[in-house]
Order: sequence, then C-alpha cells, then structure tokens
Amino acid sequence: MSFVDPPGRRPAPPRPARRGWTGGLAILIRYWALFGGAIILVLVLITAASALSNLFFDAPFAGEYELAKHFVGIAIFTFLPYCQLTGANVTVDIFTTGMGERAKSAMALLSSLLAVLFALVLLRQMALGFRDYLRFPEETAALHLPLWTAFPPILLSLLLLLIAALITSYDGWRAFRAAAPT
Repeated sequence: MSFVDPPGRRPAPPRPARRGWTGGLAILIRYWALFGGAIILVLVLITAASALSNLFFDAPFAGEYELAKHFVGIAIFTFLPYCQLTGANVTVDIFTTGMGERAKSAMALLSSLLAVLFALVLLRQMALGFRDYLRFPEETAALHLPLWTAFPPILLSLLLLLIAALITSYDGWRAFRAAAPT
C-alpha cells in the first residue's frame, strides 16, 4: 500500500479473517514477530546501558557489538513470515494501479509462489550452513558465543516463512478464482 493514493483509486478490500489451522498459524507467526521485536528491544536497552556505562565510567560492556550482530540477524528473520502473511513486503503499486481485480489477484498469487520458492531455497541453504557450523564450530571472540546458535531460530523463521507463503498462495488462488475475468 502506498502512502499517497492516486485520485479515484479504491482502497484494497480487507483480507478475510483466517480461521482453523491457518488462523492458528497466523497467530503463531504474529507472536514469532513479536518475539523478534522483544529481541530488538532488549538489544536497544543493552546498547543504551553500554553507552551510558562508557560515558560515565569509561567502561562499555564487553561483547555488546557481538550480541547486537548475532541477535539482530535472528530478529530480522523473525519478521519475514509476518511480512509475508500480512502483505507488508515492498510493492510497486504503479504497475498494478490500472489493472483489474483478476490481474491483481494473479500478481499476488505469483508473488506468493515466488515467496514459496525463495523460502525453500533459503531454508535448504541455511540448513546446510547450520550443518557446517555444527561440524566446524566457531565462536565469537569476546563472549565465546557459538555461531551455530543463531541457526535454530533462523531455520524456524524460514519454516514459518514457507508456511506463510503457502497460506498467501492459497489466499491468492482463491482471490484469483473469485475475481471476475475482465
């Protein structure tokens, strides 16, 4: 959705409420994103406390940068499923403004199917990376935090992204079939 709608443009219809297993998965995905937000909030507090400690006592927290780097990466992945499920990904409305509902539904379906493919490729590659980090363990310099510890929540995020993309693909297919041909 754009910030400024062109004159005469109708707003998008609200999405139907999800029920059953898709509703349950949508709730799980929402709470997973909130978990990512909590991670960011904790990191902000740690960074602020470290900055204040450095300012007043000339002693920042050891490894604060390592924590931020490690957990921001995890948090970013927690938001991906929610963005897919709610349609909060970047869109270019200029291409679809003049399209009919059926064409817009086809575009939504196509983008969801591409998200399924994207999630599958990322899930596979990250699982292979996880296997390699378990086989050849590495850790951060200051805190000795094992790098493999970022992979389980990231893999769960990618699995939820795949589920969200499948749900939005199903929604896109239903919308495409329901839209009248132009």
